[in-house]
Amino acid sequence: MIPRDDIVAGIANTPLVALLSELEEVKPSHKLRHLLDFLTDIGLLQRKGDKYKKAQHPPRPYDVSPLAEAVSDLFQQVAFPYLVSGRRVATLATELQRALYTYTTAFQNMRVVVAQELMRYGGLTLVAGWFPCGFSSELMSIAGRDVVIVEEREELVALEMDRLSLIPLAPEPLGQELAAASFYAFENLPLNEIKAAAEKYGKFNLAVACHRGADLNALREVAEEVFYIKPRDSVVSFLNATLLDALGLTRPLDEEKALKKAEKEEVGPFDVYILRGAGPA
Repeated sequence: MIPRDDIVAGIANTPLVALLSELEEVKPSHKLRHLLDFLTDIGLLQRKGDKYKKAQHPPRPYDVSPLAEAVSDLFQQVAFPYLVSGRRVATLATELQRALYTYTTAFQNMRVVVAQELMRYGGLTLVAGWFPCGFSSELMSIAGRDVVIVEEREELVALEMDRLSLIPLAPEPLGQELAAASFYAFENLPLNEIKAAAEKYGKFNLAVACHRGADLNALREVAEEVFYIKPRDSVVSFLNATLLDALGLTRPLDEEKALKKAEKEEVGPFDVYILRGAGPA
């Protein structure tokens, strides 16, 4: 369900990995170990004690897909600078916006299955953080839902806004199945101010947070039902979290206590936790 080979190929196709593949052995500082451990997890290095060596049997190169190219750009320009120096991305150039948009296609199959098999049809849905999972038009086309997307950086969703502008637009949430148009809206808000969206649009039927740090208690107050989605794949989790940090976005919180009360469904390599709302918004 996750095109993991494309993600690995994208990381392998970077100058950093090309350099490391020419080194017989390296002993990094503590600061760099999490980066090299990550490259070891995906088979690009091997670890021996406190040293790292080039892999004896690295993943074989193959035709690079658009997703792999996007991952390559994001790893080189966003993730790597952050992991090495803590540098965050202040401005998103158009090429990075395109790469981030393409990266969300890695989660498309999961989005379709969740919308088709787990969601009831119709209603107003809050998406608490569009990146990295990219929940958007599938909610409208498959689950018949009106959608409000909250994201912390407006330029992050610029291409998605352009794409959705081609869809017939209703002036307000319809709440009707098989309507001729859909309602969607974008709100540029910190995820810890999610209640402001409820003050504007009213109570949501559903809130979706996918690998983002929206407070579950707050979501349960503004929505009748909450879907909280986490990938089980360690490589995807690490890359997602690193990109979120580098972009200055709210990364996943420690919600283990709250999630103990949730129903859990497995969708491929993702856990979907379903919680009921906590009363009026």
